[in-house]
Amino acid sequence: MSKNDQPMQEQTKLWNKSYIMILVLSTFIHSASYMVTPFITKFALSLGAPLTIATTIASLLSASALILRPFAGRTADRFNRKTIILIANTVTMICILCLARVKTVNALVVVRLIHGIAFSFTGVAMMAFNTMFIPKDRLGEGMGWMALSTIVSQSVGPNLGMWIVEHFDYSMTFFAAAGITLIGIIIFCFIPYNRPQRVEKGKFDINDFISIRLIPYALLLCLFSSGNGLITSMLVVYGEHKGIENVSMFFTAYSIVMFLVRPFSGKLVDRKGLRIVLYPSLLIAAVGFLVLGNATNLVMVIIAGILKAIGQGSGSPAIQSTSLKMIGREKAGVVSSTCYIGADVGNAVAPILGGYVAEHYGYEIMFNGYAVILFVVGTIVFTLKWKHDYKKYGVMC
Repeated sequence: MSKNDQPMQEQTKLWNKSYIMILVLSTFIHSASYMVTPFITKFALSLGAPLTIATTIASLLSASALILRPFAGRTADRFNRKTIILIANTVTMICILCLARVKTVNALVVVRLIHGIAFSFTGVAMMAFNTMFIPKDRLGEGMGWMALSTIVSQSVGPNLGMWIVEHFDYSMTFFAAAGITLIGIIIFCFIPYNRPQRVEKGKFDINDFISIRLIPYALLLCLFSSGNGLITSMLVVYGEHKGIENVSMFFTAYSIVMFLVRPFSGKLVDRKGLRIVLYPSLLIAAVGFLVLGNATNLVMVIIAGILKAIGQGSGSPAIQSTSLKMIGREKAGVVSSTCYIGADVGNAVAPILGGYVAEHYGYEIMFNGYAVILFVVGTIVFTLKWKHDYKKYGVMC
């Protein structure tokens, strides 16, 4: 067995060198993504696509990734995760560069589909890779800080992207995002990693591709990510529709509050379990979208961002860390793919349905309707899941 095939030693402390480097890497990679994603709808509109088609194109990344997630999870559990991440991020960088040369709607569709393929492997492999550097008894806290890198990106990325578009053009934004992705790839090359023990091959098992036990959690993540899909694909257009300037402050408020909430919620999940975090998360996130759906000024948009940070931003990582504890980190790839499948469905379907609702009934109905669905359906699904696990496994979520 070669050195790179030796299993990694269990981490005993959270703030180790590799973990810190991963936080920096994640910030760069996600910042590049958020520089591009909020503008895809508007960019598609500038190419002549109607709103429904433009929002559909914005969701193509998640839609194409959805198909490959189960295979990405199995691949991440059986092959070198670092190699997978390097290849996938390189393809991502190339796709972002290609956006700078896109002149037609059809070309934009092709680029987004290819980007989605890379995206499916990047997300799953990264989540599985990251868990190897977090102590088992601090998964909730560790993944909470990991998610903060995404939160920083949600603040820096859209604002930086908007600034570049306003002062230059879309092409310059895409070039800058590709450059930031390249920096992330270079940082990643310096993270030491020994491949974990391979999962032994056996008979076909659907749980090698998707964890059946985690499907209810995937549905909850679908509900949460639907809000992300609506925000990233339509917030800029919604701001213009309502005559509200500087709507990107939504992301800034969201990010600041997340810094305060995320470490606390992660520790709370580790000590008290998922229930203590998830029920309040569903309620607060739903209220946030009700505020956004009825916003008439920037202050209301900022309040919506704050509530979303407290609610939705805490709920999703709590579900992911609980899923890893239930199934085990040796199957982190499958856990990641199952969680991401739920997120992909929300990100893919919500902008399409939301675009249709917004076009025919208005943005207000779209956001308010989502808020009701999030709270009612989310509460029912989690309650049923909790009762089922307690009855069958004798454990409490």
